[in-house]
Amino acid sequence: MENLTAGAVLKDRLAGAATEFISKLDSTVQNFAKNKISEGDPATYKVVHRGGALVRRGYETNTSQVHQLSAGEIVTIVEQCGRRVRIIAPVEGWVSTETKDGVQIMRPTTVRRGAQNEAFQDHFEQKFAKLKAKSQRDSGTAGLYE
Repeated sequence: MENLTAGAVLKDRLAGAATEFISKLDSTVQNFAKNKISEGDPATYKVVHRGGALVRRGYETNTSQVHQLSAGEIVTIVEQCGRRVRIIAPVEGWVSTETKDGVQIMRPTTVRRGAQNEAFQDHFEQKFAKLKAKSQRDSGTAGLYE
């Protein structure tokens, strides 16, 4: 009789733990969708690795190097895919938030909203200038072939 009681208690505890785990997991999944980083809702991270962080042109780690961030620098992130993030300030490119071995390179940080908006505005203006220059080049060469 004692074994049945101990077994029932253990089963009850396991069921309670499983229910609590599923509830927390469900809450995490719901909050993840709400807190998704995007160009409309960027995030700021701080480089915490003393060796800094390597910014690459593309998502893949074999793409060309764009910039080397120093420890302490703040970056503006607009996209996250696994441990890789796309940044738009201080330069554009992709950076790892941690190494393959799990060593943290960057962590989320809070920056006053004005600085974050300023970084986003600078990014927008740079993109606009590039598009305008391309449009002018395209329209300048279009007349040669007509």
